[in-house]
Amino acid sequence: MGTTAAVLCAWFGVPLAVLFGAVGVVAGAVLGFFSGTPLGGPVTDRVWMLLDLVIPLPVAVPDLIPDIAWQLGAMLGLIIGAVYAGVTLAWLGLTGSWLVLFEADPTWPFSMMLGNVAAALVLGAAVTSVMVAAERWRLTRFGGAREASAREADMLAPAVAAAARTLGVASVPHVLIADAGPAGVLAHARHLVVSRALLAECAGDPDRLTARIGRELIHWRAGHPVTKLWVQAVALPLTVVYEVAARLLAPSTNTRARPATLVLYLLLWPFVVTVRHIMVPIQAAWWRRATVEADAIAAECGWGAVLADVLAAAPAPEGAGVVTWRTAFDTTPPAETRIDALERAGVPRRDLAADLAEDQPRNGRHGLPMTELPQLRRQEVPADAD
Repeated sequence: MGTTAAVLCAWFGVPLAVLFGAVGVVAGAVLGFFSGTPLGGPVTDRVWMLLDLVIPLPVAVPDLIPDIAWQLGAMLGLIIGAVYAGVTLAWLGLTGSWLVLFEADPTWPFSMMLGNVAAALVLGAAVTSVMVAAERWRLTRFGGAREASAREADMLAPAVAAAARTLGVASVPHVLIADAGPAGVLAHARHLVVSRALLAECAGDPDRLTARIGRELIHWRAGHPVTKLWVQAVALPLTVVYEVAARLLAPSTNTRARPATLVLYLLLWPFVVTVRHIMVPIQAAWWRRATVEADAIAAECGWGAVLADVLAAAPAPEGAGVVTWRTAFDTTPPAETRIDALERAGVPRRDLAADLAEDQPRNGRHGLPMTELPQLRRQEVPADAD
């Protein structure tokens, strides 16, 4: 399902359909609002003229409004016009070019369709192979990872070996260390990246470290990291444009009030909408199911209690920030949903009141941490001063 969504969104004009649909909604709402009034005709002429100057459409503007909308008044006309025009233009964006090809030669659309699918699959296989082959270089040069030191390897080796024996895997991925970031471990196609913070958290508790590493080895054994790379590679045209759009339009680095950013937003927003509101929901179902299944396997391996403890202590997610391709598809289920699944797998129920009490900041009010601000010192005035 994920591959199908990637092929359709990246190779069959879904961003164009999103753009046309939005234009249809706005134009249809304006025309529908003024329908049935003396201003209906003049407004239609001016909207038609404006669209011809900005976005020439291969359909007459009056055709965007059904005949019934002209007699229903302002609000009903607005709703009917927006829906009808949006659907009409979105469908035109999806099928317009294919209909033109079909009129020229009925076999051309099928040839073009097979060519697009073949190009997507070949490109996906090639890019995935390159990304897997260059994974160590990518992680160490750009991902902030490094080789484990001798002391870190002494701490990690028993945990990795114990997790591998429990899961019954003959080989394990190479382990790298990330000095920054929260306590965690992330599986890639050929590597596990363990944060330094996780080593500090699990110091003196090798069973906890084994459970954390084993839980991620489940994802690695199932091939989930390779699947994510594959979807990214199949949708490479959309991937590249979205990555550029996400970084240029990030709230932390820009503001849409600036003219250049506004122009970029007007050009790139269909790609952002396609990824976040079409591809991500489709992928989310698969990733959430894979996460819950991995949690169930971890519970069978005896790691459920540790995993539930980690989930209960996990901080609330921060703001989205720069929603890159990787973070856009990070659709992990909420912690409470995963804890419920672990309890159904046999993990003892935790005390919610105790977990909530531990989550409360020690120095805060209303759930917000309080920061001590520097106080201005009062200057002592001599008693004999004038």
